[in-house]
Amino acid sequence: MAENDIVQLNAEKISNLTGFAPAAIALIKNTVAKGTTDTELAFFLTAAKSVNLNPLNKEIWCYKDSKGNVLVFAGRDGFLKRAQESSLWNGMTSFEVCENDFFEMDVPKGIVEHKPKFKDRGKIIGAYCIIKPKGCEFPTVEWAEFSVYNKGYNVWKSDPASMIKKVAETHGLKKAFGITIIQSEYDFDVKDNVVIPIGELPKSELEIAKKKIIDALDAYKGADKNKLQGECVIAQNEGKFDLLFASLMANKIGIEL
Repeated sequence: MAENDIVQLNAEKISNLTGFAPAAIALIKNTVAKGTTDTELAFFLTAAKSVNLNPLNKEIWCYKDSKGNVLVFAGRDGFLKRAQESSLWNGMTSFEVCENDFFEMDVPKGIVEHKPKFKDRGKIIGAYCIIKPKGCEFPTVEWAEFSVYNKGYNVWKSDPASMIKKVAETHGLKKAFGITIIQSEYDFDVKDNVVIPIGELPKSELEIAKKKIIDALDAYKGADKNKLQGECVIAQNEGKFDLLFASLMANKIGIEL
C-alpha cells in the first residue's frame, strides 16, 4: 500500500469520527494543526466540532506545549461567537484604560467607574471587560494588565488598545459563559512551533540588565545613590532605558551585566 493510501485511510477514519471531509482534514493538518499525529488531530477536530468553531476559517487552531501536550486555541472572535450562540448572551462592555484616566473598579460588586481623559490620556495601563449574561445577579468583570500581556510586536505595536481589550474580553467571555476546552491565544506565545505561557517567556537581555541594576542600586552605598536611582526613573519614563544606558549605569555602580 502506498504512503498516500495510508494517509487517505487515516483521513477517512478521522472523517468518520469527526464529520470533516478527508480533503479538509489534510488541509487542516498542514495549516492550523501542524505536527499533530492522527490521534491528536482527531482530538483537535472533535474539540472544534464540540464548540462549533471552524478550523478552515481559522476560528480555532492548535499547538503543542513544551511537554508535547496538544492545546486548542481561539482568539477573541472565537470566544465571542461561542458566547453569542448562547441564549444568555446580553452584550458586553470593554475599554482600554490609560494612566491619566479616572478609573476605579470594584470587582466583587461588579462596579467600574471610568472617565477617559481624551486630551491627554497618557500610556495604556490595561483594559477591562464587563459581561452580565441574562439571569445572572452579578456581572463578570475582568481586568487585563498591559505590562503583562503586551508582546511589543505586530498588532500589539500598531494597535495596542485593541489588543489589550481583546485580552480582557476573551477572559470575560470564557469565565461568564463557562467556555472550556479552548485556550486564549493571548495567554501564550509561540516559539519554534511550541506554545509557552507568557509568564514563562524568557526575559530579554534588557529586562535582565534592568533587574541587575535595580538590585545593585538597592544595595549600593555610594553618596550618589539617590541621584543614580533618579536617573534610572527618568530614563525609564522617557523610554531611554536601553542597553547603552544600562551599560553606562553598570559602570557607575561598579557591576558587570
